Amino acid sequence: MQQNPVPRATDMSRRTLLRGAGLGFGLTGLLSACGIAAENTDGQPDGQPAAAAAGGTLTLGIDATSAVIDPAFYTSIGDWMAVDCVCRGLTFISFETNEPTPDLAESWKISDDELTYTFTLRKGVTFHDGTTLTSADVLASLNRQFDPEDKTLPKGASRPLASVGTNVESLKAVDEGTVEMVLKKADRTVLARLSDIGGRIISKAALDKHGAEIGKNLVGTGPFTYSAATAGQSITLEAFDGFRLGRPPIDRLVLRQVQDPSTIVGSLLSGDLSATQFTPYSAVGQMKQDDSVTVQNIPYGFDAIMMIDARRIPELKVRQAINLAVDRAAIVAQAFFGVGAEPAGYAVPPAQNGHDTSLADLSKHDVEGAKRLLAEAGAVGREVRLMAPSDTWHAKAAQIVAQNLSDIGLKVKSDSVDPSTYFTRLADKDDEFHELMIWERNSYIPDPDNMVGSMAAPTGLYGSTITGMDTLDGADAFAADLFEAKNLPDGPERTAAYSKIQRRWAEEYMVLSMLACSTNLVVSGAQVKGMNVKALSNHRCFMEQAGV
Repeated sequence: MQQNPVPRATDMSRRTLLRGAGLGFGLTGLLSACGIAAENTDGQPDGQPAAAAAGGTLTLGIDATSAVIDPAFYTSIGDWMAVDCVCRGLTFISFETNEPTPDLAESWKISDDELTYTFTLRKGVTFHDGTTLTSADVLASLNRQFDPEDKTLPKGASRPLASVGTNVESLKAVDEGTVEMVLKKADRTVLARLSDIGGRIISKAALDKHGAEIGKNLVGTGPFTYSAATAGQSITLEAFDGFRLGRPPIDRLVLRQVQDPSTIVGSLLSGDLSATQFTPYSAVGQMKQDDSVTVQNIPYGFDAIMMIDARRIPELKVRQAINLAVDRAAIVAQAFFGVGAEPAGYAVPPAQNGHDTSLADLSKHDVEGAKRLLAEAGAVGREVRLMAPSDTWHAKAAQIVAQNLSDIGLKVKSDSVDPSTYFTRLADKDDEFHELMIWERNSYIPDPDNMVGSMAAPTGLYGSTITGMDTLDGADAFAADLFEAKNLPDGPERTAAYSKIQRRWAEEYMVLSMLACSTNLVVSGAQVKGMNVKALSNHRCFMEQAGV
C-alpha cells in the first residue's frame, strides 16, 4: 500500500524511489508523488510564482465565451479557463512541474495492485456558497463526468473524464472526508487526469439547485467566484476571500473575448488587456521591442499537426510522400515567426517527459523521396483536398503545405474554414475536404499519454473519426501498447515504449504528419506580476497569485 505519512527514505519501496528518480524529483516532488501536500511557507502550492501586489482588475484576452462555464461541457477555451479559476480538483499540476500534487485531496493511498485509490479530503475547505467540501461533492462532480445519464448534464455535454469513467469499477464515499475509487485496470495517469478540467469539484448543493444550468451558476472552491458572463463578450470573476491558500492579490479577473489579431496587439500595447496566450505570432518582433509588454519565454508544449484520412488516401506510400513533402523549416519561420521548432520528437513536444530526438527522421523534408514514392504509387497528378482554420498560424501553414504538395506533383484544392465551424467539419468524415486537415494538440495534461495516447489510439476522435486509422490492418494493437506504456514509471523505459509506438505509427500508418512544435504565445503587460505563464501557454488559467 502506498500511503501517508511519508516513510523514511530507508523504508521506501524500490518502486517509490525509482519513480522519484525517474521523474527528476527533488524532496518536494517526491513528497508530492507519495500524495503529501507540498506547500511553500507563503501558503502557495510548490512551483507557483511568488505573490504580486494587491488590488485592481486583471483582464485576459480569450478566444470566445458562450457564457456557459461547466467542466462537463466544452464550448470554448475561454469558458474552460473560467472553470479553472472557479473550481479546483483533487489533484493539481502547476505546469511549473509536470507532476500531480495534492489539492482538495490532502493525501491519497494507492493499493499494492494499483487499482484502489483512497483520497483523504482537506478539512475546512469552503465553497463559494458557504458549504463545506465533503465526499458528497466529489461524488456528485465525478459521477456527472462518468455517467452520461446524469441529470445535471446539459445537452451535448462533452464529459472530458468519460474515458476515465469507463475504467472505474466503483466510486464511493468511505465517510465525509474520504473517497475511494476502484479501477478495473491499473492506470498510473489517473492522478494527472484528475487535475484536468473534468476533475474540477463543484458544490453538490449548487448542482442540486441548478442541475443542467450549473454552467450559468458555477460554484467551486477556487480563488475566484463567478460574477457575470455575456456570450460573445466577457466573463467577470471576483476574488474569493475564503480561498484555502489565501485571497488572490487582484480584486477582479475579467476574461474578455478578443478575436481580431490587430485588436489583440493594440489592446496589449494600450494596457486594455493585461495578458493573453492568443497573441498573433506575426506580432512577436514588435512586442519584443516594446517595453510596455513582456513576451514570455516558454518551452514548446503543443503540436502543430496535419491529420491524414486513410479512408480517402488509402495508399501508405502516398501518405508517406505527403509527410516527406512538408517543409517544416518554412512553417516555423513563416507561420510561427520563429516561435517554434521542427518536431524532433515526433508527437511528444520538448516541454514533456518522453521527448526523444531519435525520432527526428520521422519528420524529415525530402522532396525527391516524396516524388519517388508518389510515382511508385501511381498518384502523380492526383487531386488532394486540404482544410485548415482561417486563424492564427493555421492559414499560413496551409499555404506552405499546399505549395509543398504541388511541388511533388499533387493537385491541391484548399478550404480555409471559419474557426467556429472547424471542429464540426473535422468530426464529419463525409465532409468533402476530409482528406488533409491542419490542427493542433495542446498539452492540457503534460504527459505523453495526453499526446500520443490520445492521437495514436485506434478509437476515438483522432484514430477513428478523423484519420480512420482504425480501418487499417493491425491498428487495434496500439490500444494494448499504449496502455502498457502509460503505466510505466517515468524514465528511459517509458520513453522507449512511447518512441517504439510512435515509430510504428509513423512508418506503418502515417496518418499524422507533424508540422512543428510551438507554444501559445503569452504576452503580458510589463506591470503584470505573479502569473503562471507556463500554465497559461497550455490554456490553463491559474491566476491566484497574479497582480497588476
